[in-house]
Amino acid sequence: MFEKYQSSHLSQRVFCERNGLSLSTFYAKRQQLQTTKTTNIGGFVKAEVIEKTTRYQVTQTPVANMTLFINDVELSIPQGTPASYLAELIGALS
Repeated sequence: MFEKYQSSHLSQRVFCERNGLSLSTFYAKRQQLQTTKTTNIGGFVKAEVIEKTTRYQVTQTPVANMTLFINDVELSIPQGTPASYLAELIGALS
């Protein structure tokens, strides 16, 4: 992917938009790859999908959601969501 980016002569932002990639993830992985090349430790490997079947196994009983109504916004949040996260979210929506 990075070779394709380099040969495209596009900015990272344009390349990611055209290829449906997250710019921040692309940048981080590119930096990681460059660091890996200089330290000679690991790197990316080519992977091939050999089976296109997805299987799901439910290991827990589904948890009911909490529904909050804030300033004409309805939020459905899983029970057990940390209170600090909820407080930050509500503050941002206020």
